[in-house]
Amino acid sequence: MNAGTGEAGVVMIERWTLHRMGVIGLVGLALLARFHGITEPVIWYDEGFSLLLSQRSPALIWTTTAGDVHPPLYYVVLHYWTALLGRSVLSVRSLSALADVGTLLLCIKLMSLLVSRRAALIAGVLFALLPLAVRYSQEVRMYTLLGLWLMAATVVLVCWGRQPYSRRYPLLYVLLMAAAFYTHYFAALCVLVHWLYWSGLGSGEPVLLPVRRWLLVNVAIVLLYMPWLPNFVEQARTMKGLEWIPPMTWQTLPDFISQSTVMTTPAEGGWWGGLIVSALMIVCAVRVLTDRRIDRRSALLLVAYFFVPVVVVFLLSWAVPIFIPRYLVFAAVGLPMLVAITLDRIAARWPIAALLCLCLFAAAQWSGLQRVYAQQDGLNGTLPRKMVRLDSIAEGIRREFQAGDEIVIDDLFWYLPFSYYNDTGIQPRLYVSRLPSGKPSGPLAYGGWLVIPQRLDWIFFSDVSALEPVAKRVWWVAHKNPRIYTVTFPKGWKQTQTIDGGDIEARLFIPNAER
Repeated sequence: MNAGTGEAGVVMIERWTLHRMGVIGLVGLALLARFHGITEPVIWYDEGFSLLLSQRSPALIWTTTAGDVHPPLYYVVLHYWTALLGRSVLSVRSLSALADVGTLLLCIKLMSLLVSRRAALIAGVLFALLPLAVRYSQEVRMYTLLGLWLMAATVVLVCWGRQPYSRRYPLLYVLLMAAAFYTHYFAALCVLVHWLYWSGLGSGEPVLLPVRRWLLVNVAIVLLYMPWLPNFVEQARTMKGLEWIPPMTWQTLPDFISQSTVMTTPAEGGWWGGLIVSALMIVCAVRVLTDRRIDRRSALLLVAYFFVPVVVVFLLSWAVPIFIPRYLVFAAVGLPMLVAITLDRIAARWPIAALLCLCLFAAAQWSGLQRVYAQQDGLNGTLPRKMVRLDSIAEGIRREFQAGDEIVIDDLFWYLPFSYYNDTGIQPRLYVSRLPSGKPSGPLAYGGWLVIPQRLDWIFFSDVSALEPVAKRVWWVAHKNPRIYTVTFPKGWKQTQTIDGGDIEARLFIPNAER
C-alpha cells in the first residue's frame, strides 16, 4: 500500500510539474503574440487622449474624466505606470499587454477549478492566440485591464463559493469589482453573470452563498462607487461622445464572434462567414451545458461569461447603439473556454482527433493574428494607426523647423496623437472649422477637448489670416483628402515644402511671401 501510495504521489508531482511547464510555455506564447509588432502602429486619437490625460495629477484626472465617457481608474494607473517606465510607445502599450497576460493566467486558474488541467491548458493556447485580445493588448486603452479585474473577480467568486465563510474572498471580490467599475461601465454586464452563478438559476441548485453575505458584499461595491455615481448619472443622461457608434444590424453579432476568434472582417467573410463561426461557438456552448463532468452551475457560468454580456448589449443597442467590439473584449475570453471544454471532452475518447481540432482552431486564429499584425482587421482605429503616420510628420518637422515657425493641426483627431510625438518645443495650434451657422465647431466641454488645458485656449483659431502677423512660416498638418471642410488660405501664402505621412501631410507655408 505504501509503495502504491508513493507511486501515485510521484505521478501527481510529475503531472503538476508538466502543468506548470505548460503554463510557463503559454505565458511565453502570450507575451510573444502581444509584444510582436507592438510599436509598429502609430498612436491614434484614443491613445493620444489616454496619454495626455495621464500626464495630469490623479485629482485632475478624476475631474477631467467626469466630462468623458469612461471612468478614471485606467488613466490613474497609466499615470503611475508612465512615471515608472517612461512614455515610449513600448512602455505605454505594455500595460495593456501585461494585463492581458494576467487575464490568461486567471483564465487557466478558472478552468482548473471548474473543469480540468487539460482543459485549462487548451483554453490557454486558444486565449494566447485570440486575435481580438491581441489587438487590444496593443492599444493604450482600458479594455484588457477591465478583463483582468473581471476574470480575477470571477476566480475569487468561485473560490469564495467553496469557502463561504472565508473573510479574504469577499474583501477581494469587493475591491476587484469596484476596480472594474472604476475602469469601465460595462463591468455591470459581468455583475449579471455573477448573480446568475450565485443564484443557481437554471442549475436546480440553491444559492451559492448566504443571501445576507452576498447582499452586503454588493452593497459594499456600490458604496465604494458612490463618489463617482453622480458623474456616471450625468454621462448617462447626456450620452455625449457616443454619436459615432453605428446603428445595430442583425449581422453585428455574428460579425463580432467571427472577429473575436478568427478576425474575419465583414467584407472578407460576409454574412455566411459570421454565421458559420457563430454556429460553431453555439455548438460548443451546448456541449458545455450537456457535459456531465461539469456541475450545472459551473457550466452555466462558463457559457454566460460570453453570451450574457454580448446578448444584453446586442439587445440594448436596438434602442441606443452601444455595441462596440472593444468594449466586450473581456467577454470574448469566454469563447476559448467553451472551445477548450469541447476539445477536452473529445480528448477523453479520441485524443488524436482533439489534437487535430486544436491545431485547426489555432491555425484559424493564427490567420486572424496575421491580419492584426498587418493592420487589416477592420476594427475602429486600425486605419489611422496604419495610414496616418504622425510620427513621420513630427520627425520631419523637427528636422526642418526654424525659430518663429508655427505648427497648425487642422483637426482635434490629429491634434491629440501629434502632441504625443511632437518634440520640437513648439506648442501646436488647433484650427477650428466653422459650422454652417458660422459658429466655431469647438472647443467643447467633453471628449478630447478636455485634455487641452484652459491655459492653452489661445491655440484655438478659425481665421487663418490671424497667423500672418505672428508667424514667419506655418507648418499646416492636415488630411490629404478632407471630407468635411476645406481651408482657404490667404492670397500671398506660398507653399514651399511637403512632408508625407501616409494619409496625412504637413505643408510648409510662408505667409506674405509675395510682398
